[in-house]
Amino acid sequence: MAEEPGPPNFQLLELLAVMSSYSDEDSAMGGAVEQAAQALAAEVAAIVVDGRVTACIGFPANAVVDADLLAVARHERDTMEVPGMGCCPAVSVEWSGSRRGQLVVARAGEGFSVEERSVVRGMARLLGLTLTMLRTLQAEHTMRERSEREAAEKARLLDSLRQRQRLLEHLFDIQRAISRRRPLAQILDMITSAAQDLLGDEVVGLWLCDARDTTRAKLVSAVGLHADIDRQVPVVPLADAGATGVAMLTDDVVVRSGYADTSQVITDLTGGKLCESMAAPVHDSGTVTGSLLVGSYRPDRTYTPSDAQTLRAFAEHVSLALTDANTVDRMYQAFRDSLTGLASRGLFLDLLRERLRAAEHVALLFVDLDRFKVVNDTLGHAAGDSLLVVMANRLKSQIRDTDIAARLGGDEFAVMLPGLATTREAAGVAQRILRVLGEPVVIAGREFLVGASIGIALNAPDVSDPADLIRRADIAMYQVKRNGRSGYRLFSEDIQPALTETTIEARTPIEQDARS
Repeated sequence: MAEEPGPPNFQLLELLAVMSSYSDEDSAMGGAVEQAAQALAAEVAAIVVDGRVTACIGFPANAVVDADLLAVARHERDTMEVPGMGCCPAVSVEWSGSRRGQLVVARAGEGFSVEERSVVRGMARLLGLTLTMLRTLQAEHTMRERSEREAAEKARLLDSLRQRQRLLEHLFDIQRAISRRRPLAQILDMITSAAQDLLGDEVVGLWLCDARDTTRAKLVSAVGLHADIDRQVPVVPLADAGATGVAMLTDDVVVRSGYADTSQVITDLTGGKLCESMAAPVHDSGTVTGSLLVGSYRPDRTYTPSDAQTLRAFAEHVSLALTDANTVDRMYQAFRDSLTGLASRGLFLDLLRERLRAAEHVALLFVDLDRFKVVNDTLGHAAGDSLLVVMANRLKSQIRDTDIAARLGGDEFAVMLPGLATTREAAGVAQRILRVLGEPVVIAGREFLVGASIGIALNAPDVSDPADLIRRADIAMYQVKRNGRSGYRLFSEDIQPALTETTIEARTPIEQDARS
């Protein structure tokens, strides 16, 4: 026998308490049929929604008679067949709300009293209110989740934009340093520091191929080295360089996970084994010449495609810096005297030609060492080269940054002084140069007094060819030589023609270069 039901109000309060504990509609409907059956001492209770039985109690498994239940729900009949109990009185009450349906209750024996029907109506109404509330809460929860997802996506996009902005700022600073010809080592340190700042890893290292053996690499810039590590890092075979070596050998971005994959070399340098590392190849003029590595000690560190893209961007800027530095070096070598580092004769003539074409004021000094042959013949060519380097450095120390000093060949030098229009200004520079070149110089343990003779020529309206201006300064210098050396003279037209012809013949190679 079913348990004797309590007073109607108590039954509704009990149902309300039970219904308030459910968090979804299916659970609420399942709980409602149980409470209805218990409250009315009924053998059968069911819920019909949209012409379909959604919850039921009191029928054996697979024995629900949908046709009878649906007929009662539609108020077409007030009895139904229940397996094992025959025809039983039934009552159906409809509830309103966002999800309309019917609560159906049936029991053997006597029918339902007016009071019991009132209880069923109350239960149906509570169920309808509960389902509406749960649906509203579910909708709010769905909206909240969607809002949270949208907020999270916006936050992710904002963070991505901030990261991209930081990346662009770093790359701009690096490009500016390259364009301003900052020292290569300084630029490479900028890149490794920027990579650590943006990716947040503990270790960043830049490896470049050894110039003498491309199968080996050396660390040239790093962040996060072990405090006790000597900066004189040994040259390492690529096979022993972990992700660094693989990136260089495969010319691709490489990610290595786990302690077992950590190179012993990296372990020695960092003072611990990396849990995760990633490396991108570095190129110089299209050829793989190194690798940029980042690594982390955090077990939960994983590298995303975005991280790989960021690392590749930094690696490409290493490539840009290397290629630019090598290009500048090759240009420097092409336009500089290989011994003294002064401008080459060809570069000097080109720059002088530009000044003359622009009709600018230019003073030209032709400097010839006086006793160079003594050192060269006494101690040999190596000592002569050392003397030339010393004299070139002394000469350069006495001119402005805007002036151009060149070695024309042998022991002959030239200095172009843009903007000087008077003899007095040019003579002042010549005097300073004579003073420093006349100081004693020690070569191979022996002291020598070398000195120099200087000819000065100022450009004039009738001078448009660099060879003509050089010839005039050369003639003036040769007059100093004839008069005892170690002095200077300004070119003038009264220098005897015979001397002019001799000097021109002696300087023919320079003239040929000037006109080529």
